[in-house]
Amino acid sequence: MHLFKVQEAMSFENKSIQLRDGRRLAYSEYGDPTGNPVFFIHGNPGSRLTRTSGEDFVKSLGVRIITPDRPGYGLSDFQPKRRLLDFPQDIAQLADALGLEQFPIFGVSAGGPYVAVCAHVLPRRITQAAIVSGPAPFDRETPYEGMGPAWKMAFKMGKLPEWLLRLPITLQVRAQGRDPEKHIDNLAAILSKADAEHLKDPAVRARFKRNIPEATRKGTRGWTREVKIQLRPWGFRLEDIRVPVHLWYWQDDPAIPPQMGRYLERRIPTAIPHFLPGGGHLSIIDYLDKILAELFRKENRTSVMTRKQAASNPFTTPK
Repeated sequence: MHLFKVQEAMSFENKSIQLRDGRRLAYSEYGDPTGNPVFFIHGNPGSRLTRTSGEDFVKSLGVRIITPDRPGYGLSDFQPKRRLLDFPQDIAQLADALGLEQFPIFGVSAGGPYVAVCAHVLPRRITQAAIVSGPAPFDRETPYEGMGPAWKMAFKMGKLPEWLLRLPITLQVRAQGRDPEKHIDNLAAILSKADAEHLKDPAVRARFKRNIPEATRKGTRGWTREVKIQLRPWGFRLEDIRVPVHLWYWQDDPAIPPQMGRYLERRIPTAIPHFLPGGGHLSIIDYLDKILAELFRKENRTSVMTRKQAASNPFTTPK
C-alpha cells in the first residue's frame, strides 16, 4: 500500500502527487512504461516536459524516465524558503508513490546539484547517479574558471537580491514568449559549435519551445529561487557521498566547463569520470544511451566499493 496517491490527468505528461506538507509535485513519464525506471532532473529553467531525445528512441532503450517539476516550475507548487537539501525528500516521496524502493538518477546542467544532494541524502535508495554538464559549488575559490563571458555575466547577475533578480528574469521570459525562435538563435550564439548544430535541428528546437513556457507557467518565482539556490553553499560535504556518481563533461562547453567536473571528481570519492573532447552543453543529446547504459551497469557499484575499500586500507596501494 502506497502512502501517496498518484493523481493522473490526461496523459503521462501531467501526473502529480500531494506531498506530506500539502504541496503538489508534478511529474511526467516517457519511454517504455514497463522499462527500467530512472529519475531525470531537469535544468534551469526547465520542467517535467524536458526531453533530451525523442520518445521512440527512449522507448527503444527499454527505460522509463520519470521527470519531476522542481518546486515553482511547471505544475509543481512553489516552496517558500526552499533549500537544496529539501529536494531529496520530494524524490523519496515520489518514489514511494510509484512503488520504487531503489532507482538510479541523473540530471543535466542545473539539475546536477540536485543529483548530488540526492546521492548524499538517499544512499540506500539510489543505485547510481550521473551529473551531466552540472555546475560545481560556487563558493569555491575559482567558480568561473573556463566559463564563457556571457555565462559568467549571467551567473554573476545571480548575486542580486532575490526581489531584484526577478525583474531581469521576468523580462527575459517575456522576450522568449514574443519570439521563441530568436531566443533559440541567441542561445546558439553563446554555446559551442556542436550545440549550435543541435539547435538547427527542428525537433530539438520544438522541444525547447515547448519546455521553456511550461517552466514558467506559474511565473518566475521558481526560476528566481533556483538561481539563488545554485549560487549558495550546498549545505553538505561532497566527500561524504557514497553512491557511484558518473560525471559527464565536454571540453568545449562554455556554460559549464569541464573544470567544474574536475572539482567534483576531486571531492566525490565514488566519482566515475567521463570527460570527453569537443561537444558542448547539449551533448547529452548524443550520449543519452551511453549515460543510461552506465547507470544500469552493476559492475560500476562493485568497482566503486572496491576503490573505497582500498582507500580505507592502509596496507593497500591504490592502482
